[in-house]
Parts: sequence; structure tokens; C-alpha cells
Amino acid sequence: MKHFYIPMVMILSIAVTSCNSTGKHSLPQTSAWKSIDSKTYSISYPKDWVKESGQQFGTEFMLMSARTSPNDDFKENVNLVLQDFENSGIDLKKYAEISELQIIGNMDSARIISSKASKEHGEAVHKIIYTASFDKRPLKFEQWCWMKGTSVFVLTLTCETDQFDAYKEVGEEILGSFRLK
Repeated sequence: MKHFYIPMVMILSIAVTSCNSTGKHSLPQTSAWKSIDSKTYSISYPKDWVKESGQQFGTEFMLMSARTSPNDDFKENVNLVLQDFENSGIDLKKYAEISELQIIGNMDSARIISSKASKEHGEAVHKIIYTASFDKRPLKFEQWCWMKGTSVFVLTLTCETDQFDAYKEVGEEILGSFRLK
């Protein structure tokens, strides 16, 4: 059960990292995209988003949006967390159920908006949309989870609640570009 705390810790770490960061002062543009191509996955993202490599807790990377104004102290972002559940007997459905319980139990004011199994590019994926507060900052998350073998890939769009609709389209384009190999 300990393994499941890693995504929660990462979500909170990412929320903190996204605050008070520096960057350009423009809206995200999606005219040109960059790619990340690893042995196990690929993903594309807007060229004006900044990629930061993961340093801890299974984080592969974080993609950070540009700030929209000098007063914008939060960068909306997409991050990928990898976990290995060898010999755990956990499947994607059980992983999603446990994740939901941890979201509600470990995040202030958490509320699950939707949680459903789906398919993306022929792969089973579980999508969870939820809200929660971190350091009194209302956030909205769209999390897509895949399982391949014993590895779980958790890709999360994190936005300030009042900015979610503005970033939903580009965020879902990024999430939707993710491919397992």
C-alpha cells in the first residue's frame, strides 16, 4: 500500500514547484510542438512549454506552461510519474480505486468530479478529474493512468481551478499524444 503514496506526494510537490516560478508572460501557443521519445513511451507538447526532468519519486518529467502575466504565480503543468508494482497483483481498475481513496483522504477539500475507464490509441486508460486545495490554492487535476506489465504510468494535468477551462484543450492534446511502446 505504501507504493500508492508516491503519486500523492508528487502531485503536492508539483503544485509547490508550479508556484512562484519564473517564465514568459504569454498565453500558451500550440502552433509547434516538441516531443519526448523514451524506450517505453512518447509524448508531444507545445514548444513554449518548458520541460523539466524528474528528480524524485518516480517523476519522469514535468511540462510547465508559460506565465500569463507578471502576477501569475502558478504554472499549469503536465507531469508523468512511473511506478512499478511487480508481484502486487494490482490491476488498472484496483489502482484507480486506491488512487481515488487517497485523493479524498489525503488532499484538502478533494472532490472527485469523474472517474472512468476508457481506451486511448488501443490501450486501456483510467481517467480521473478532481479538485483539491493545496496551501489554500484551489487546483483542478485531470489524471490519466495506464498499466503496462507491472508498470503504471500516471500522467496528470494540474491547473488552478479558475484556469482549468483555458488549459483543458491544450492539456488534453498533450495527454492524448501520450503513447506506450
